[in-house]
Amino acid sequence: MTTADARKQYNPTTNDTNADLEVDHAALDEPRGEWQAAEQAAAKAEKQLALVLERLEDNAERRSADEAALQAAVDQQAELRRAIKTSAEQRETLRKARSKAQREVEEARKRAQAAEAKYDEALLAEVLAAQKSKDLLSAFDGQAQPVQDESSAVAAPIAQSTAQSTAAAVTARNAGA
Repeated sequence: MTTADARKQYNPTTNDTNADLEVDHAALDEPRGEWQAAEQAAAKAEKQLALVLERLEDNAERRSADEAALQAAVDQQAELRRAIKTSAEQRETLRKARSKAQREVEEARKRAQAAEAKYDEALLAEVLAAQKSKDLLSAFDGQAQPVQDESSAVAAPIAQSTAQSTAAAVTARNAGA
C-alpha cells in the first residue's frame, strides 16, 4: 500500500478506534526522511527520463533528416553521373563534327585556290591578249606613219615592259600558291 492509498483510507471520523493511537514522531523522522529522499530521487529520475526521451526524439528527427539528405545526395550523384555521361557523348559528337568541319574548310580552301589560279590564268591571258593587240596596233600604226614622234617611241617599250612585269607577277604568284 502506498502513502497516497493510506491517506485515502484514513478517515478520522470513521476510525475512532485508531484515535487512541499514539504516534512516535521521533521514530517516524527517519522513515519520513528516507521517503522524502526517495520521492526526490524519483522526481529527479523522472526529469532525467524526460530529458533522455527528448534527446532520443531529437536524435530520431536528426537521423530522419540526415537520411533524407543522404538520399537527396545519392539522387544528385546519379543525376550528375548521367550529366557527365551525356557531356562525354556530346564531346565525342562535337569532336567528330570539328574534324569534319576542318576537312570541309581545307577542301573549300583548295577549291578557292584552284578557282583563283584559273582566274589568274584567265586574267593573264586577257592581259596578254590586250597587250599583244595593243602592240600589234601600235606596230601597224608605226608602219603606216613613217615618222614617229618621241612620245610614241617611248610608249611602246613602256607597254611591253608593263605586260612583261604583269605576266611575271602572275606567274610568280601562281608558283608560290
